[in-house]
Amino acid sequence: MTHDDHSDFHSMNAFCSNAGHEEYAHLYRLTDILADTELQKLIDAVGISFGKPTKDIDRDTLEGVIDEANREVFYKEYHKIVDAR
Repeated sequence: MTHDDHSDFHSMNAFCSNAGHEEYAHLYRLTDILADTELQKLIDAVGISFGKPTKDIDRDTLEGVIDEANREVFYKEYHKIVDAR
């Protein structure tokens, strides 16, 4: 799969299409502070689907795909989760 093919599967505003090194580091610092259930909720909220319940997916896999989220949606949903604490 080429980069162009990969970008067909997610938003043009996804981290993996647009983020630089610093933004990636920031993304992973943010997700590191989330509990497993919060990360699962975030993955669902940004629209990433695995074809099976997110609760059945291991954390490493979830962290490995979060960069496919639309950046605006990620930050909006992330703050909802953190603010609900």
